[in-house]
Amino acid sequence: MMIDKRLVNLVPEAKKYVFYTVVLQILGLVSNTVFIFFTADALRKIKNNDTISLSIAVMITCLIVSILVNILASRTTFRTSSKVKITLRTKLYQKLLSLGTAYREKSATAKIMQVITEGVDQIETWFGAFLPQFYYSMIAAVFTFCIIAFFNLKMAIVLLTCIPLIPVSMVIVQGIAKKILGKYWAQYANLADNFLENLEGLTTLKIFEADEFKAKQMAGEAETFRRVTMKVLSMQLNPIIIMDTVAYSGAALGIVFALKAFYAGSLNFYSAFICILLSADFFIPLRRLGSAFHTAMNGVTASKNIFEILDAEEKKYGNKKISAQSKQLLIESENLGITFDRPALKNCSIKIRKGSFTSFIGQSGSGKSSLAKIISGIYGNYTGSIKINGTEIKEISRTELYNFVTYISHLDWIFAGTIRDCLLEGDPKATERKMQDVLKKTGLWEFIKENDGLKMKLREGGTNLSGGQKQRLSIARALLHESEVYIFDEATSNIDVESEKIILDLIHSLKGKKTVIMISHRKENSKGADSVYNFEDGTIKTLRKTTSLRTAGTSRIKNRRTGGTK
Repeated sequence: MMIDKRLVNLVPEAKKYVFYTVVLQILGLVSNTVFIFFTADALRKIKNNDTISLSIAVMITCLIVSILVNILASRTTFRTSSKVKITLRTKLYQKLLSLGTAYREKSATAKIMQVITEGVDQIETWFGAFLPQFYYSMIAAVFTFCIIAFFNLKMAIVLLTCIPLIPVSMVIVQGIAKKILGKYWAQYANLADNFLENLEGLTTLKIFEADEFKAKQMAGEAETFRRVTMKVLSMQLNPIIIMDTVAYSGAALGIVFALKAFYAGSLNFYSAFICILLSADFFIPLRRLGSAFHTAMNGVTASKNIFEILDAEEKKYGNKKISAQSKQLLIESENLGITFDRPALKNCSIKIRKGSFTSFIGQSGSGKSSLAKIISGIYGNYTGSIKINGTEIKEISRTELYNFVTYISHLDWIFAGTIRDCLLEGDPKATERKMQDVLKKTGLWEFIKENDGLKMKLREGGTNLSGGQKQRLSIARALLHESEVYIFDEATSNIDVESEKIILDLIHSLKGKKTVIMISHRKENSKGADSVYNFEDGTIKTLRKTTSLRTAGTSRIKNRRTGGTK
Protein backbone atom coordinates (compact mmCIF):
# COMPACT_ATOMS: atom_id res chain seq x y z
CA MET A 1 0.00 0.00 0.00
CA MET A 2 1.33 3.38 -1.01
CA ILE A 3 -0.70 5.15 1.67
CA ASP A 4 0.42 3.91 5.06
CA LYS A 5 -2.08 5.18 7.66
CA ARG A 6 0.29 4.48 10.51
CA LEU A 7 3.02 6.47 8.79
CA VAL A 8 0.64 9.37 8.24
CA ASN A 9 -0.44 9.27 11.89
CA LEU A 10 3.18 9.18 12.98
CA VAL A 11 3.49 12.85 12.06
CA PRO A 12 -0.01 14.27 12.66
CA GLU A 13 1.27 17.85 12.38
CA ALA A 14 2.10 17.23 8.71
CA LYS A 15 -1.51 16.41 7.79
CA LYS A 16 -2.61 20.04 7.66
CA TYR A 17 0.33 20.99 5.44
CA VAL A 18 -0.48 18.14 3.06
CA PHE A 19 -4.09 19.38 3.03
CA TYR A 20 -2.98 22.95 2.31
CA THR A 21 -0.76 21.73 -0.54
CA VAL A 22 -3.62 19.80 -2.14
CA VAL A 23 -5.97 22.80 -1.82
CA LEU A 24 -3.38 25.05 -3.47
CA GLN A 25 -2.89 22.55 -6.28
CA ILE A 26 -6.66 22.44 -6.85
CA LEU A 27 -6.73 26.24 -7.01
CA GLY A 28 -4.00 26.03 -9.63
CA LEU A 29 -6.06 23.49 -11.58
CA VAL A 30 -9.15 25.70 -11.46
CA SER A 31 -7.08 28.70 -12.52
CA ASN A 32 -5.63 26.76 -15.46
CA THR A 33 -9.09 25.58 -16.49
CA VAL A 34 -10.44 29.13 -16.41
CA PHE A 35 -7.40 30.19 -18.47
CA ILE A 36 -8.27 27.58 -21.13
CA PHE A 37 -11.92 28.69 -21.25
CA PHE A 38 -11.04 32.35 -21.68
CA THR A 39 -8.37 31.51 -24.25
CA ALA A 40 -11.12 29.85 -26.32
CA ASP A 41 -13.37 32.84 -25.64
CA ALA A 42 -10.63 35.21 -26.85
CA LEU A 43 -10.28 33.22 -30.10
CA ARG A 44 -14.03 33.38 -30.62
CA LYS A 45 -14.06 37.16 -30.05
CA ILE A 46 -11.15 37.71 -32.40
CA LYS A 47 -13.06 35.85 -35.11
CA ASN A 48 -16.15 37.97 -34.45
CA ASN A 49 -14.09 41.18 -34.18
CA ASP A 50 -15.22 41.67 -30.57
CA THR A 51 -13.09 43.26 -27.86
CA ILE A 52 -10.90 40.80 -25.97
CA SER A 53 -9.76 43.05 -23.16
CA LEU A 54 -11.82 41.21 -20.54
CA SER A 55 -10.58 37.82 -21.72
CA ILE A 56 -6.97 39.01 -21.67
CA ALA A 57 -7.42 40.46 -18.16
CA VAL A 58 -8.84 37.18 -16.86
CA MET A 59 -6.05 35.18 -18.56
CA ILE A 60 -3.37 37.39 -16.97
CA THR A 61 -5.09 37.08 -13.60
CA CYS A 62 -5.11 33.29 -13.98
CA LEU A 63 -1.40 33.27 -14.80
CA ILE A 64 -0.64 35.40 -11.72
CA VAL A 65 -2.79 33.13 -9.55
CA SER A 66 -0.99 30.06 -10.93
CA ILE A 67 2.42 31.56 -10.13
CA LEU A 68 1.36 32.54 -6.60
CA VAL A 69 -0.20 29.12 -6.01
CA ASN A 70 3.01 27.37 -7.09
CA ILE A 71 5.10 29.56 -4.75
CA LEU A 72 2.77 28.94 -1.80
CA ALA A 73 2.62 25.21 -2.55
CA SER A 74 6.43 25.03 -2.57
CA ARG A 75 6.59 26.81 0.79
CA THR A 76 3.94 24.52 2.24
CA THR A 77 5.83 21.49 0.97
CA PHE A 78 8.98 22.83 2.67
CA ARG A 79 7.08 23.21 5.94
CA THR A 80 5.79 19.68 5.60
CA SER A 81 9.29 18.34 5.05
CA SER A 82 10.72 20.32 7.99
CA LYS A 83 7.99 19.14 10.34
CA VAL A 84 8.48 15.52 9.28
CA LYS A 85 12.25 15.69 9.78
CA ILE A 86 12.06 17.29 13.21
CA THR A 87 9.27 15.04 14.47
CA LEU A 88 10.70 11.74 13.23
CA ARG A 89 14.27 12.38 14.36
CA THR A 90 13.06 13.55 17.76
CA LYS A 91 10.93 10.41 18.18
CA LEU A 92 13.76 8.14 17.04
CA TYR A 93 16.27 9.82 19.36
CA GLN A 94 13.91 9.61 22.34
CA LYS A 95 13.19 5.96 21.56
CA LEU A 96 16.91 5.11 21.35
CA LEU A 97 17.45 6.85 24.69
CA SER A 98 14.65 4.74 26.18
CA LEU A 99 16.08 1.55 24.71
CA GLY A 100 19.51 2.34 26.09
CA THR A 101 22.62 0.39 25.19
CA ALA A 102 20.76 -2.89 24.80
CA TYR A 103 19.45 -1.99 21.34
CA ARG A 104 22.85 -0.69 20.24
CA GLU A 105 24.33 -4.08 21.05
CA LYS A 106 21.76 -5.75 18.75
CA SER A 107 21.90 -3.32 15.84
CA ALA A 108 24.90 -1.90 13.97
CA THR A 109 25.66 1.81 14.28
CA ALA A 110 25.65 2.19 10.49
CA LYS A 111 22.11 0.81 10.24
CA ILE A 112 20.82 3.13 12.95
CA MET A 113 22.48 6.14 11.30
CA GLN A 114 21.08 5.07 7.93
CA VAL A 115 17.57 5.08 9.33
CA ILE A 116 17.96 8.44 11.11
CA THR A 117 19.50 10.19 8.09
CA GLU A 118 18.54 8.71 4.72
CA GLY A 119 15.48 6.89 6.04
CA VAL A 120 13.99 10.09 7.46
CA ASP A 121 14.90 11.97 4.25
CA GLN A 122 12.99 9.40 2.20
CA ILE A 123 9.89 9.71 4.37
CA GLU A 124 10.20 13.49 4.25
CA THR A 125 9.98 13.29 0.46
CA TRP A 126 7.07 10.84 0.75
CA PHE A 127 5.12 13.39 2.79
CA GLY A 128 6.21 16.42 0.80
CA ALA A 129 6.03 15.09 -2.78
CA PHE A 130 4.09 11.84 -3.14
CA LEU A 131 1.26 12.19 -0.64
CA PRO A 132 -0.08 15.58 -1.86
CA GLN A 133 0.34 14.49 -5.48
CA PHE A 134 -1.57 11.25 -4.83
CA TYR A 135 -4.64 13.02 -3.43
CA TYR A 136 -4.45 15.81 -6.00
CA SER A 137 -4.27 13.35 -8.92
CA MET A 138 -7.48 11.65 -7.82
CA ILE A 139 -9.35 14.95 -7.41
CA ALA A 140 -7.95 16.42 -10.64
CA ALA A 141 -9.05 13.37 -12.64
CA VAL A 142 -12.64 13.63 -11.34
CA PHE A 143 -12.72 17.41 -11.84
CA THR A 144 -11.46 17.23 -15.43
CA PHE A 145 -13.74 14.29 -16.23
CA CYS A 146 -16.81 16.30 -15.18
CA ILE A 147 -15.87 19.25 -17.39
CA ILE A 148 -15.08 17.12 -20.47
CA ALA A 149 -18.27 15.10 -19.89
CA PHE A 150 -20.23 18.35 -20.11
CA PHE A 151 -19.04 18.79 -23.69
CA ASN A 152 -18.71 15.14 -24.77
CA LEU A 153 -19.60 12.28 -22.44
CA LYS A 154 -18.26 9.58 -24.80
CA MET A 155 -14.85 11.24 -24.92
CA ALA A 156 -14.78 11.59 -21.10
CA ILE A 157 -15.61 7.89 -20.64
CA VAL A 158 -12.85 6.88 -23.05
CA LEU A 159 -10.33 8.96 -21.10
CA LEU A 160 -11.61 7.47 -17.84
CA THR A 161 -10.99 3.92 -19.05
CA CYS A 162 -7.25 4.65 -19.16
CA ILE A 163 -7.16 5.41 -15.41
CA PRO A 164 -7.24 1.76 -14.13
CA LEU A 165 -4.05 1.07 -16.07
CA ILE A 166 -2.18 3.30 -13.62
CA PRO A 167 -2.95 1.53 -10.28
CA VAL A 168 -2.54 -1.87 -11.98
CA SER A 169 0.93 -0.90 -13.20
CA MET A 170 1.73 0.47 -9.73
CA VAL A 171 0.84 -2.82 -8.05
CA ILE A 172 3.00 -4.77 -10.51
CA VAL A 173 5.99 -2.47 -10.10
CA GLN A 174 5.52 -2.35 -6.32
CA GLY A 175 5.86 -6.13 -6.00
CA ILE A 176 9.21 -6.04 -7.82
CA ALA A 177 10.38 -2.89 -6.06
CA LYS A 178 9.88 -4.28 -2.53
CA LYS A 179 12.46 -7.01 -3.06
CA ILE A 180 14.99 -4.75 -4.77
CA LEU A 181 14.69 -1.95 -2.19
CA GLY A 182 14.97 -4.45 0.65
CA LYS A 183 18.30 -5.65 -0.81
CA TYR A 184 19.36 -2.02 -1.38
CA TRP A 185 18.84 -0.96 2.23
CA ALA A 186 20.49 -4.11 3.60
CA GLN A 187 23.53 -3.72 1.35
CA TYR A 188 23.73 0.01 2.10
CA ALA A 189 23.84 -0.67 5.86
CA ASN A 190 26.39 -3.47 5.40
CA LEU A 191 28.69 -1.28 3.29
CA ALA A 192 28.45 1.65 5.72
CA ASP A 193 29.08 -0.62 8.71
CA ASN A 194 32.19 -2.13 7.11
CA PHE A 195 33.45 1.32 6.19
CA LEU A 196 33.06 2.62 9.75
CA GLU A 197 34.69 -0.49 11.17
CA ASN A 198 37.69 -0.18 8.84
CA LEU A 199 37.97 3.52 9.62
CA GLU A 200 38.01 2.88 13.38
CA GLY A 201 40.56 0.09 12.96
CA LEU A 202 42.70 1.92 10.41
CA THR A 203 45.77 1.99 12.65
CA THR A 204 45.51 -1.74 13.29
CA LEU A 205 45.18 -2.43 9.57
CA LYS A 206 48.31 -0.37 8.88
CA ILE A 207 50.31 -2.13 11.57
CA PHE A 208 49.46 -5.58 10.23
CA GLU A 209 49.58 -4.41 6.61
CA ALA A 210 46.07 -5.70 6.17
CA ASP A 211 44.70 -2.51 4.63
CA GLU A 212 44.97 -3.89 1.09
CA PHE A 213 43.06 -7.02 2.10
CA LYS A 214 40.29 -4.94 3.65
CA ALA A 215 40.30 -2.62 0.65
CA LYS A 216 39.54 -5.61 -1.62
CA GLN A 217 36.70 -6.62 0.68
CA MET A 218 35.33 -3.08 0.55
CA ALA A 219 35.63 -3.06 -3.23
CA GLY A 220 33.58 -6.26 -3.39
CA GLU A 221 30.93 -4.77 -1.11
CA ALA A 222 30.90 -1.57 -3.16
CA GLU A 223 30.46 -3.52 -6.40
CA THR A 224 27.52 -5.44 -4.94
CA PHE A 225 26.00 -2.16 -3.78
CA ARG A 226 26.53 -0.65 -7.25
CA ARG A 227 24.65 -3.51 -8.90
CA VAL A 228 21.76 -3.21 -6.46
CA THR A 229 21.71 0.56 -6.95
CA MET A 230 21.52 0.15 -10.74
CA LYS A 231 18.56 -2.19 -10.29
CA VAL A 232 16.88 0.43 -8.07
CA LEU A 233 17.48 3.14 -10.68
CA SER A 234 16.06 0.91 -13.39
CA MET A 235 13.08 0.17 -11.19
CA GLN A 236 12.54 3.89 -10.63
CA LEU A 237 12.42 4.48 -14.39
CA ASN A 238 9.76 1.82 -15.00
CA PRO A 239 6.79 3.65 -13.43
CA ILE A 240 7.85 6.87 -15.19
CA ILE A 241 7.88 5.09 -18.56
CA ILE A 242 4.53 3.41 -17.84
CA MET A 243 2.92 6.66 -16.71
CA ASP A 244 4.28 8.53 -19.73
CA THR A 245 2.93 5.85 -22.06
CA VAL A 246 -0.51 5.94 -20.45
CA ALA A 247 -0.57 9.76 -20.26
CA TYR A 248 0.55 10.44 -23.82
CA SER A 249 -1.58 7.65 -25.26
CA GLY A 250 -4.62 8.85 -23.31
CA ALA A 251 -4.06 12.47 -24.32
CA ALA A 252 -3.62 11.47 -27.96
CA LEU A 253 -6.80 9.40 -27.78
CA GLY A 254 -8.64 12.38 -26.31
CA ILE A 255 -7.41 14.65 -29.10
CA VAL A 256 -8.52 12.11 -31.72
CA PHE A 257 -12.03 11.90 -30.24
CA ALA A 258 -12.27 15.69 -29.97
CA LEU A 259 -11.30 16.14 -33.63
CA LYS A 260 -13.64 13.35 -34.69
CA ALA A 261 -16.50 14.99 -32.80
CA PHE A 262 -15.62 18.36 -34.35
CA TYR A 263 -15.70 16.99 -37.90
CA ALA A 264 -18.93 15.13 -37.08
CA GLY A 265 -20.47 18.42 -35.99
CA SER A 266 -21.19 17.37 -32.37
CA LEU A 267 -18.56 19.83 -31.10
CA ASN A 268 -17.90 23.34 -32.32
CA PHE A 269 -14.39 24.64 -32.76
CA TYR A 270 -14.18 26.30 -29.36
CA SER A 271 -15.57 23.32 -27.47
CA ALA A 272 -13.18 21.03 -29.33
CA PHE A 273 -10.32 23.40 -28.47
CA ILE A 274 -11.22 23.23 -24.76
CA CYS A 275 -11.55 19.43 -24.82
CA ILE A 276 -8.19 18.99 -26.56
CA LEU A 277 -6.37 21.10 -23.94
CA LEU A 278 -8.21 19.51 -21.02
CA SER A 279 -7.47 16.00 -22.27
CA ALA A 280 -3.80 16.81 -21.79
CA ASP A 281 -4.49 18.26 -18.34
CA PHE A 282 -6.43 15.10 -17.50
CA PHE A 283 -3.23 13.03 -17.42
CA ILE A 284 -0.59 15.53 -16.30
CA PRO A 285 -1.24 15.02 -12.54
CA LEU A 286 -1.19 11.25 -13.01
CA ARG A 287 2.07 11.47 -14.92
CA ARG A 288 3.60 13.46 -12.05
CA LEU A 289 2.32 10.80 -9.67
CA GLY A 290 4.26 8.23 -11.68
CA SER A 291 7.41 10.32 -11.33
CA ALA A 292 6.89 10.37 -7.56
CA PHE A 293 6.20 6.64 -7.38
CA HIS A 294 9.80 5.67 -6.61
CA THR A 295 9.69 8.22 -3.80
CA ALA A 296 6.70 6.43 -2.36
CA MET A 297 8.44 3.06 -2.55
CA ASN A 298 11.57 4.43 -0.87
CA GLY A 299 9.43 6.03 1.83
CA VAL A 300 7.44 2.86 2.53
CA THR A 301 10.65 0.78 2.69
CA ALA A 302 12.31 3.34 4.98
CA SER A 303 9.25 3.40 7.24
CA LYS A 304 9.65 -0.32 7.94
CA ASN A 305 13.15 0.32 9.29
CA ILE A 306 11.91 3.27 11.34
CA PHE A 307 9.04 1.26 12.82
CA GLU A 308 11.52 -1.50 13.63
CA ILE A 309 13.19 0.94 16.04
CA LEU A 310 9.99 2.57 17.30
CA ASP A 311 8.39 -0.83 17.92
CA ALA A 312 11.41 -2.27 19.73
CA GLU A 313 10.44 -3.54 23.15
CA GLU A 314 11.56 -1.33 25.99
CA LYS A 315 12.60 -2.60 29.36
CA LYS A 316 9.84 -2.38 31.92
CA TYR A 317 10.87 -0.59 35.08
CA GLY A 318 9.04 0.54 38.14
CA ASN A 319 8.79 3.99 39.61
CA LYS A 320 9.88 3.31 43.16
CA LYS A 321 12.43 5.34 45.03
CA ILE A 322 15.34 3.90 46.97
CA SER A 323 14.44 3.88 50.63
CA ALA A 324 16.81 5.57 53.06
CA GLN A 325 17.38 2.60 55.36
CA SER A 326 19.53 2.90 58.41
CA LYS A 327 20.83 -0.65 57.92
CA GLN A 328 24.40 -1.12 56.80
CA LEU A 329 23.38 -3.60 54.10
CA LEU A 330 23.06 -1.68 50.80
CA ILE A 331 23.10 -4.15 47.88
CA GLU A 332 22.01 -7.79 48.12
CA SER A 333 21.36 -10.43 45.43
CA GLU A 334 20.05 -14.00 45.48
CA ASN A 335 20.34 -16.55 42.68
CA LEU A 336 20.97 -13.73 40.19
CA GLY A 337 21.41 -14.70 36.55
CA ILE A 338 21.45 -13.21 33.07
CA THR A 339 21.75 -14.82 29.64
CA PHE A 340 22.77 -13.41 26.26
CA ASP A 341 24.12 -15.78 23.62
CA ARG A 342 25.13 -17.91 26.61
CA PRO A 343 24.62 -17.65 30.36
CA ALA A 344 26.77 -14.71 31.49
CA LEU A 345 25.81 -14.95 35.16
CA LYS A 346 24.42 -17.88 37.13
CA ASN A 347 23.13 -18.21 40.70
CA CYS A 348 25.01 -15.16 41.90
CA SER A 349 24.52 -14.09 45.52
CA ILE A 350 26.32 -11.08 46.99
CA LYS A 351 26.09 -8.70 49.96
CA ILE A 352 27.61 -5.24 49.82
CA ARG A 353 27.53 -2.92 52.82
CA LYS A 354 27.22 0.82 52.78
CA GLY A 355 30.55 2.64 52.63
CA SER A 356 32.46 -0.54 51.84
CA PHE A 357 35.04 -1.25 49.16
CA THR A 358 34.15 -4.40 47.22
CA SER A 359 36.28 -5.96 44.51
CA PHE A 360 35.07 -8.23 41.66
CA ILE A 361 37.97 -10.28 40.28
CA GLY A 362 37.99 -12.57 37.27
CA GLN A 363 39.04 -13.12 33.70
CA SER A 364 37.28 -11.55 30.74
CA GLY A 365 33.85 -13.10 30.23
CA SER A 366 33.63 -14.39 33.80
CA GLY A 367 30.45 -12.35 34.54
CA LYS A 368 31.81 -9.59 36.80
CA SER A 369 30.97 -6.75 34.38
CA SER A 370 27.52 -8.21 33.75
CA LEU A 371 26.78 -7.99 37.47
CA ALA A 372 28.04 -4.40 37.58
CA LYS A 373 25.80 -3.45 34.67
CA ILE A 374 22.80 -5.01 36.39
CA ILE A 375 23.49 -2.97 39.52
CA SER A 376 23.85 0.22 37.45
CA GLY A 377 20.64 -0.44 35.49
CA ILE A 378 22.25 -1.04 32.08
CA TYR A 379 21.02 -4.66 32.00
CA GLY A 380 17.47 -5.26 33.20
CA ASN A 381 16.56 -8.69 31.80
CA TYR A 382 17.98 -10.64 34.74
CA THR A 383 16.51 -13.55 36.68
CA GLY A 384 16.55 -13.99 40.40
CA SER A 385 16.69 -11.03 42.75
CA ILE A 386 18.95 -8.05 43.39
CA LYS A 387 17.96 -5.25 45.76
CA ILE A 388 19.21 -1.85 46.84
CA ASN A 389 18.12 -0.98 50.36
CA GLY A 390 15.48 -3.70 50.13
CA THR A 391 13.96 -2.51 46.82
CA GLU A 392 14.25 -4.68 43.71
CA ILE A 393 16.32 -2.88 41.05
CA LYS A 394 13.69 -3.59 38.38
CA GLU A 395 11.15 -1.70 40.48
CA ILE A 396 13.34 1.39 40.92
CA SER A 397 12.82 4.31 38.54
CA ARG A 398 15.73 4.81 36.15
CA THR A 399 16.22 8.43 37.20
CA GLU A 400 16.46 7.38 40.84
CA LEU A 401 18.86 4.55 40.08
CA TYR A 402 21.12 6.62 37.81
CA ASN A 403 21.40 9.27 40.51
CA PHE A 404 22.21 6.60 43.10
CA VAL A 405 24.71 4.53 41.09
CA THR A 406 27.47 5.82 38.77
CA TYR A 407 29.10 3.35 36.42
CA ILE A 408 32.58 4.22 35.11
CA SER A 409 34.07 2.11 32.34
CA HIS A 410 37.41 2.31 30.57
CA LEU A 411 35.30 2.73 27.43
CA ASP A 412 33.41 5.82 28.64
CA TRP A 413 32.91 8.27 25.80
CA ILE A 414 34.39 11.77 25.74
CA PHE A 415 32.30 14.15 23.65
CA ALA A 416 33.73 16.93 21.52
CA GLY A 417 33.59 20.33 23.24
CA THR A 418 35.53 21.81 26.15
CA ILE A 419 36.69 20.46 29.49
CA ARG A 420 33.95 22.52 31.12
CA ASP A 421 31.30 20.96 28.84
CA CYS A 422 32.55 17.50 29.73
CA LEU A 423 32.45 18.09 33.48
CA LEU A 424 29.03 19.74 33.37
CA GLU A 425 27.69 16.45 32.02
CA GLY A 426 28.34 15.07 35.51
CA ASP A 427 26.78 18.05 37.30
CA PRO A 428 25.14 20.82 35.24
CA LYS A 429 25.26 23.10 38.29
CA ALA A 430 28.93 22.54 39.14
CA THR A 431 30.90 25.69 39.96
CA GLU A 432 34.29 26.43 38.48
CA ARG A 433 35.88 25.84 41.90
CA LYS A 434 34.22 22.43 42.18
CA MET A 435 35.40 21.45 38.70
CA GLN A 436 38.95 22.48 39.52
CA ASP A 437 38.85 20.43 42.72
CA VAL A 438 37.91 17.17 40.96
CA LEU A 439 40.54 17.83 38.30
CA LYS A 440 43.13 18.25 41.07
CA LYS A 441 42.00 14.98 42.67
CA THR A 442 42.50 13.19 39.36
CA GLY A 443 45.89 14.86 38.76
CA LEU A 444 44.74 16.66 35.61
CA TRP A 445 44.51 20.29 36.69
CA GLU A 446 48.13 21.31 36.04
CA PHE A 447 48.01 19.91 32.52
CA ILE A 448 44.62 21.46 31.77
CA LYS A 449 45.60 24.82 33.32
CA GLU A 450 48.55 25.03 30.91
CA ASN A 451 46.18 24.36 27.98
CA ASP A 452 43.56 27.11 28.35
CA GLY A 453 42.06 25.74 31.57
CA LEU A 454 38.41 24.72 31.50
CA LYS A 455 38.15 26.21 28.00
CA MET A 456 40.53 23.57 26.67
CA LYS A 457 39.11 21.98 23.53
CA LEU A 458 38.33 18.29 23.38
CA ARG A 459 38.15 16.36 20.15
CA GLU A 460 35.54 13.70 19.54
CA GLY A 461 36.38 10.68 21.67
CA GLY A 462 39.03 12.74 23.51
CA THR A 463 41.64 11.85 20.87
CA ASN A 464 43.81 14.81 21.89
CA LEU A 465 44.29 13.22 25.33
CA SER A 466 46.31 10.17 26.33
CA GLY A 467 44.55 7.00 27.43
CA GLY A 468 45.30 7.73 31.08
CA GLN A 469 44.17 11.35 30.80
CA LYS A 470 40.88 10.32 29.19
CA GLN A 471 40.24 7.82 31.96
CA ARG A 472 41.01 10.36 34.68
CA LEU A 473 38.77 12.94 33.02
CA SER A 474 35.99 10.36 32.87
CA ILE A 475 36.42 9.73 36.61
CA ALA A 476 36.45 13.48 37.34
CA ARG A 477 33.13 13.78 35.51
CA ALA A 478 31.76 10.83 37.52
CA LEU A 479 32.84 12.34 40.85
CA LEU A 480 30.79 15.44 40.08
CA HIS A 481 27.74 13.22 39.79
CA GLU A 482 27.75 12.76 43.60
CA SER A 483 26.31 9.24 43.74
CA GLU A 484 26.07 6.90 46.70
CA VAL A 485 27.59 3.99 44.74
CA TYR A 486 30.54 4.15 42.34
CA ILE A 487 31.36 1.21 40.09
CA PHE A 488 34.77 1.23 38.44
CA ASP A 489 34.85 -1.31 35.60
CA GLU A 490 38.47 -1.97 34.56
CA ALA A 491 39.26 1.64 35.42
CA THR A 492 43.00 1.01 35.22
CA SER A 493 42.96 -1.01 32.01
CA ASN A 494 45.40 -0.05 29.24
CA ILE A 495 46.73 3.13 30.88
CA ASP A 496 50.14 4.35 32.03
CA VAL A 497 51.59 3.54 35.46
CA GLU A 498 51.25 7.13 36.72
CA SER A 499 47.55 7.29 35.82
CA GLU A 500 46.96 3.85 37.32
CA LYS A 501 48.45 4.91 40.66
CA ILE A 502 46.42 8.16 40.72
CA ILE A 503 43.19 6.30 39.95
CA LEU A 504 43.81 3.53 42.51
CA ASP A 505 44.62 6.08 45.20
CA LEU A 506 41.47 7.99 44.33
CA ILE A 507 39.31 4.86 44.45
CA HIS A 508 40.68 3.96 47.88
CA SER A 509 40.10 7.49 49.12
CA LEU A 510 36.36 7.05 48.47
CA LYS A 511 36.18 4.11 50.87
CA GLY A 512 34.02 4.94 53.86
CA LYS A 513 32.59 8.02 52.11
CA LYS A 514 30.98 6.19 49.21
CA THR A 515 30.15 2.58 48.40
CA VAL A 516 32.81 1.48 45.92
CA ILE A 517 32.78 -1.55 43.62
CA MET A 518 35.95 -2.15 41.66
CA ILE A 519 36.09 -4.61 38.77
CA SER A 520 39.42 -5.92 37.58
CA HIS A 521 41.06 -9.01 36.15
CA ARG A 522 44.16 -8.26 38.28
CA LYS A 523 44.13 -9.64 41.83
CA GLU A 524 46.63 -7.06 43.09
CA ASN A 525 44.06 -4.31 42.46
CA SER A 526 41.82 -5.85 45.15
CA LYS A 527 44.26 -5.00 47.95
CA GLY A 528 42.52 -2.96 50.61
CA ALA A 529 39.06 -4.22 49.68
CA ASP A 530 36.61 -5.19 52.43
CA SER A 531 35.30 -8.06 50.30
CA VAL A 532 36.65 -9.79 47.22
CA TYR A 533 34.40 -11.86 44.95
CA ASN A 534 36.16 -14.20 42.54
CA PHE A 535 34.22 -14.83 39.32
CA GLU A 536 34.66 -17.80 37.00
CA ASP A 537 32.39 -18.89 34.12
CA GLY A 538 29.52 -16.71 35.31
CA THR A 539 29.57 -17.91 38.91
CA ILE A 540 31.15 -16.70 42.15
CA LYS A 541 33.72 -19.27 43.17
CA THR A 542 35.02 -17.68 46.36
CA LEU A 543 34.31 -14.79 48.69
CA ARG A 544 37.15 -13.33 50.69
CA LYS A 545 36.71 -10.70 53.40
CA THR A 546 39.91 -8.82 53.92
CA THR A 547 38.82 -6.33 56.54
CA SER A 548 35.83 -5.67 58.75
CA LEU A 549 33.77 -2.53 58.74
CA ARG A 550 35.14 -1.72 62.16
CA THR A 551 38.71 -1.59 60.95
CA ALA A 552 38.08 -0.32 57.46
CA GLY A 553 38.38 3.33 58.41
CA THR A 554 41.65 2.98 60.31
CA SER A 555 43.33 0.90 57.66
CA ARG A 556 42.21 3.00 54.71
CA ILE A 557 45.39 5.08 54.33
CA LYS A 558 47.65 2.07 54.60
CA ASN A 559 45.61 0.03 52.11
CA ARG A 560 45.38 2.96 49.71
CA ARG A 561 49.14 3.17 49.51
CA THR A 562 49.45 -0.59 49.19
CA GLY A 563 46.80 -0.70 46.47
CA GLY A 564 48.62 1.93 44.45
CA THR A 565 51.75 -0.16 43.85
CA LYS A 566 52.22 -2.94 41.41
